[in-house]
Amino acid sequence: MKNVRLAFLFILFFNSLIYSQSQKNHDEFKNKVKANSKLFTSDINKAYSELNSLIKASRILKDSLSEMQLLEKKCRYFYNKNLVDSLIISSEELHKASDKYKNVYYEAMANVYIAETYSVNKLYDKAIIHLNNAYSILKQDQSDSKKIFYAKANVLSSFANVYLDKGEPRNAAKKILEEIKSGKQIKEKSEFEEFQYLNYSNLSSIYAEYNLDSAFYFAKKSIEIRPTGISEEKSMISNFTVIGKYYKKRKEYEKSIINFHKALKISRRTGIELNINDTYKSLHEIYRETGRKDSADFYENKIKQNDLQMLQSKYNSLQEVMNKDEEEQNKKLTLNFFILGISILIVLAISVFFYVRLKKKKVVENNQNLHDLYQHLIALLQNNDPGFMFAFENAFPEFSDKLLKINPELQQSEIEFCALLKLKLTTKEIAKYTFIETRTVQNKKYRIRKKLEIPQSVDIYNWIDNI
Repeated sequence: MKNVRLAFLFILFFNSLIYSQSQKNHDEFKNKVKANSKLFTSDINKAYSELNSLIKASRILKDSLSEMQLLEKKCRYFYNKNLVDSLIISSEELHKASDKYKNVYYEAMANVYIAETYSVNKLYDKAIIHLNNAYSILKQDQSDSKKIFYAKANVLSSFANVYLDKGEPRNAAKKILEEIKSGKQIKEKSEFEEFQYLNYSNLSSIYAEYNLDSAFYFAKKSIEIRPTGISEEKSMISNFTVIGKYYKKRKEYEKSIINFHKALKISRRTGIELNINDTYKSLHEIYRETGRKDSADFYENKIKQNDLQMLQSKYNSLQEVMNKDEEEQNKKLTLNFFILGISILIVLAISVFFYVRLKKKKVVENNQNLHDLYQHLIALLQNNDPGFMFAFENAFPEFSDKLLKINPELQQSEIEFCALLKLKLTTKEIAKYTFIETRTVQNKKYRIRKKLEIPQSVDIYNWIDNI
């Protein structure tokens, strides 16, 4: 009898150890999901790289809420990157999971993302059907929770996106104004300001289609009420882009360039590329108008590369859309294949056209030596062009990070000075282009040597060139 009791106690102890370890694993996983959500606001690319392993872990742990949350983030990533082909696949994945777990919120969000893919492919009626589905699903929830409130706000924003795609910006503005009005339900001041900060930014983007004065007003208002502590993300990209367009229309080009580069800086840091081509096109037009050919050519190439990527993504998404319709409407099988075939021919023809042009351009670019690149950057510096550092970082994308790994306390001005050394500019040339004394340049070289611990016996130019 005593042995039986001991065995029973051992089993209890063993089970408690297993439960304790399982709970510990689950808590660690929850912390990882939470950290990933925070990372999404600062570096969307890095956050995305963690998603697949986290989704796999959520399924092993049978954590359905975390699984749907992570699948929704996957949709958000593809939406922000303009990758509609991947968005339709991930939104269908979210739709299946939400249906399996009977979750109203994520089922509605899946419909919202599916609607976005239809809208991009000019299937506006289907997009509106999915948005109406999303709103009907949310109305089933009687909890009056904040999550459902914000989901309904997302549906209104998506309605606005569809109207924008249809070329009906005034109807789009009405939807955002409806969303702004709904914010009266929010009682907490900081939460209310964050909600309206996003709405004013969205409204500003819509007004930019037909009333730049109103667009400028709401972009400024969005920035003014932006809560402290909130990460810079697509709303600030949108605000700076609208302000850049406003100054461009007034031919205040330097102010316009500054704001466009602020938008690009945030885009580069966060990885958000939604509507980035608008900014590239505006900068290309400004530089062409002001006779800065090198900068105009630079952004023309960026536009072509982005167009080619978008074209391929839309082509792939069109295939997914048609496959989905084929499953839903067997009676229209022949018509669907006909449309798909015509679409493929058109898209392939356009793709080949852009590919050939891009390939020719790349052959020319590959034949240019390092001297040509340096001369381009020096020309920007001579013209006191605000785009100099942006162009330099595009040419040497790892340069700043490598310097900061050596000394994290380096200031931005010191990194920019190192960029001049990378271009092998002499002391006199640096003094001339930056409007400072040669003695000041020599002092800066001395401080850089100390901060980066470059021995006196080593040539500073050779050392910087190896970064």
